[in-house]
Amino acid sequence: MRSTNSTVVWIAALGTSALGAAILFSAEAGINWPIWVAAASVSVIVARYVSAKRVEAPLLILLAWATILSVRFALSDTPFIRALIVLSDAMLLGLAMITLGVVNWSELSAKLLVAVPVLAPVRVIGGTAYEATATPRSFSSSRTRSVAIGAVLSAAVIVVLIALLGSADPVISWTTEHLAGWLPDWSFPPRVLFFAFLLVLTLGANSIASRQIQPNIPRYPQLEARPALGVTEQRMMLWSSAVVLWLFVLLQASYLVHSPPAALGSGVTFAEFARRGFGQLSFAATLVGAIILILEYARPGTATERERTTLRHLELALIIAVELVLISAFRRVILYEQAYGFTTARLVAQAYMIAMGLALVALALEIRRERISIAFGRRVAEIALGVFTVLTLWNFEGWIAARNIDRAQTTGKFDALYASRLSSDAIPTLARRHADIPQPARDSVELRFACKQLRTERRWFEWNRSVNAAADALRTWQRPPCPVPSVRASQAGPVSP
Repeated sequence: MRSTNSTVVWIAALGTSALGAAILFSAEAGINWPIWVAAASVSVIVARYVSAKRVEAPLLILLAWATILSVRFALSDTPFIRALIVLSDAMLLGLAMITLGVVNWSELSAKLLVAVPVLAPVRVIGGTAYEATATPRSFSSSRTRSVAIGAVLSAAVIVVLIALLGSADPVISWTTEHLAGWLPDWSFPPRVLFFAFLLVLTLGANSIASRQIQPNIPRYPQLEARPALGVTEQRMMLWSSAVVLWLFVLLQASYLVHSPPAALGSGVTFAEFARRGFGQLSFAATLVGAIILILEYARPGTATERERTTLRHLELALIIAVELVLISAFRRVILYEQAYGFTTARLVAQAYMIAMGLALVALALEIRRERISIAFGRRVAEIALGVFTVLTLWNFEGWIAARNIDRAQTTGKFDALYASRLSSDAIPTLARRHADIPQPARDSVELRFACKQLRTERRWFEWNRSVNAAADALRTWQRPPCPVPSVRASQAGPVSP
């Protein structure tokens, strides 16, 4: 049985690593990343099923979620989102490695995320070392060893003979040339070293999936004595926070009737008022949520049931106020977008507010149950990952470009410089609706995109829907001729790379 498991582990790891080295190394970002993440996930699943005869639901969920996030590489061309996806995939795959064997999703905790960056690499490297030392011993018979050695030597002989005979036979030559053109250059050392790096990761992961039948979740030591904060202190903190936040909420309600800057005679325009404070409001909401968690953790065991009920009511009132503060912050971003336009940073801020609002709802439910369970951290992680998944699968830069064009039709204002800095995701929208951009912003946009060129001669594994759509849009866009460098520097300004 050990020999069979080891064979599956090695074959899956070698195949996955070779695939990754072939399509990831020195390649443009495209469909290659989701292909490799899916292959690595299937490799772990196969190794797990062959040894344990089952694949647990948490493992499937984590691997599937990592694969879904990776699809963004084939759909979009936003660099900073790609970096976040690689980090998220690494965390999800690492979490899958340290939670192997867990049967129920409810057994996972957000505390495990802290251990992933350290524990997952240690376990994966340890699994690779185990396979490298244990595999030779798994060949229990001389016949097995002979077959393995013979397979390696035969493969080497076949490669050498085909290389020698290719120059003497046109059919062999044609076949090898087309195969060589289909496959990347495997020159030593860069790609081979990259293959070795991937092999260490995949072999270790497959080894863990094959050998770890029972879960081995890291356990954190329990504190014998938790820090406690008296009921009086907690009541004072909650009351003071609630009074300040509810006063702010009442002021925001009054601003729905009249513009506060004009009423106060401060000289501050309503657009400037909208710009001010949405970052601070979001941070204040996060801070208050953290304070509630700390107070729940530091609640003294001597508190009576009446005192606990009073504190819970204060916390719920505070959460309601924080939710209204977040709504105010969200409204300020909307006002700011109406005044100055839509940007990625403002959209990300709104996404954070939505995630924070949902997390506070989850916290309120925990407080109503009279205790903060270990599942709360997992629910917050699920909310954050869910919001990020929506951003990942959504072409938000194309949406931003469309909204800015809609706004320009009513205000006559359009930021051509910002539009030129958007990624390829926004180019089809700008090309399709450039006639809706008012002059002279339209001329500026066309001039900035006059010299925009995209690499379209991509290999099959570098396919990217956004890049292809942008290239098609640029070909059909009636742009002015690309100016010479001196004219470009004086008229067009910096051109987006």
